[in-house]
Amino acid sequence: MKYLTLKDGVFLTITSIIGGGIFVLSPLTYLIAGRSAIYGWILVLIISMVLVLPFAYATTKITKSGGPYKYVMRIFGKKIGVIFAYMLWFAGVTAISAVVSFFSIIFNIYLTFEYVGVVLVVVLTFLIINGVKIVGNFLRIFGTLTIITLLFIIFSNKIDLSVFNAKVDLFKVLTTGYFGLWTMTGWEGISIPSEAFKNPERDIAYGLIIGTFIIGVLYLLYTLVVISSSMGYGELREVIGALIGNNPLIWMCILLIIGGCVFSWLFSLGWMPYALSHDKIFIPKFSDAFVELRKGIPTNGVLLNSFVIAALSTYSSKALVDLGMFLTLVSYFILYLSVFREKTPSYKIKLVSLLAAIITSLIVAFRIYLLF
Repeated sequence: MKYLTLKDGVFLTITSIIGGGIFVLSPLTYLIAGRSAIYGWILVLIISMVLVLPFAYATTKITKSGGPYKYVMRIFGKKIGVIFAYMLWFAGVTAISAVVSFFSIIFNIYLTFEYVGVVLVVVLTFLIINGVKIVGNFLRIFGTLTIITLLFIIFSNKIDLSVFNAKVDLFKVLTTGYFGLWTMTGWEGISIPSEAFKNPERDIAYGLIIGTFIIGVLYLLYTLVVISSSMGYGELREVIGALIGNNPLIWMCILLIIGGCVFSWLFSLGWMPYALSHDKIFIPKFSDAFVELRKGIPTNGVLLNSFVIAALSTYSSKALVDLGMFLTLVSYFILYLSVFREKTPSYKIKLVSLLAAIITSLIVAFRIYLLF
């Protein structure tokens, strides 16, 4: 059952990428780089548009669910494709487990319930397995609320345009760019559920590009507010408290933004066992249980991921983020090399994919540098 459209592709991009990290990382980059952090976020927007283009191109070549791994498998062969598939899947599971953990942290700032993350996963899973039409409706709701919340925070605070007069410190700008890119990963989640879209070649590709640009602009404006307000990076309670002021509605909206991210990933990752089973590279004894759709949803795949994510969310969110980020960057690097290696793309696509691969490798190298 194909139901999702270009509009849903844009909202799926927005909700998959914006998961709450921006609320903490933007003040962190201001602490690190001062006012020159704004240039780092401009760099994030530019780099993100470069990194998303090879993803968008790859989705035009694969119409079956599984997206990126099927493309890599076609270029590099089955063995590398299988490794890539499981790496991508595991990276997604660990990353979204960290988001669930983050939801619990934010929730427990004002209310106390230890297992709220598990309850969140159960409720969202129930919504998803009710059908792809329900998914489409909630993607639009979560996406709209995400945009409105960020715009409200942005325009209800002062904006000081003299921020752009700040002196550029290249190292601080690059450091800001590195941390900022943490909040921009997630393109694989949009390209996995291809079979849910009416026209996946167009809807996913353009959804990725449009959604990424919207996110980049929102992040830039939000960071402008953070710098204009001289919002320092302190305890999480202090950061969130500064954001919501005396308005608990904003706190609820931030929880909805994070919940929307979890919703999107539970839906997208559910297609991985389905795709792997159809390609006969899932656990043989269990493959038959994951090859069917119910109301356009790979129900058993969604349930499997929900169980794993709920369990992992009880661990340290920092450890999950670090592991998920590393695996994600490695998988991105492989995809960019795949696009570069393909014979049919124009030289422009090859150039962009090569540039994306170089940028990804530099991000990994910069991370190693920061460790020492």
